[in-house]
Amino acid sequence: MVSFSISIIAVAAFFAQSALAVPSPSVDTNGIYVKRAASCTFPNPPKTSSLSSPMTVKGTFDGGNVRYDRGKGACSGQKEGGDKDAVFLLENGATLKNVVIGADQAEGVHCKGSCNIYNVWFEDVCEDAITLRQTSGTTNIVGGGAKNASDKVVQHNGGGVVNIESYCV
Repeated sequence: MVSFSISIIAVAAFFAQSALAVPSPSVDTNGIYVKRAASCTFPNPPKTSSLSSPMTVKGTFDGGNVRYDRGKGACSGQKEGGDKDAVFLLENGATLKNVVIGADQAEGVHCKGSCNIYNVWFEDVCEDAITLRQTSGTTNIVGGGAKNASDKVVQHNGGGVVNIESYCV
């Protein structure tokens, strides 16, 4: 009788352990990003889109892991740039997700207010990857990462809160 009970306990423990070992999802059922360990595996972009001027995002922009840049020669070293040099300009409350920022850029992403940056990857940071100019509110940077940054990856010029989770540098 005792060996039967121990067998049942062993089987139950095996299944419980298997259930606990399942990795957490990147998003929950409502599409909200959840915390998980940073992945340093950069995506392989299906194509490159070179922009002649910054792309302004007012709502949500899902780039489908396309590489975006500003064209050859855009990076001039550690020379401070402005909004005109960015690849993306995010308006207050905007969300940018699933984008790769290529090496041909001076400034990556500029947020004019609170913003959300999900799974945005920087292949080669020129001056700054992400510049935040919010005066209040919360900015979330979740997932993604940056390589080859000799200067700042995230520059926070303002107030409010910045949450950075699962980001690879």
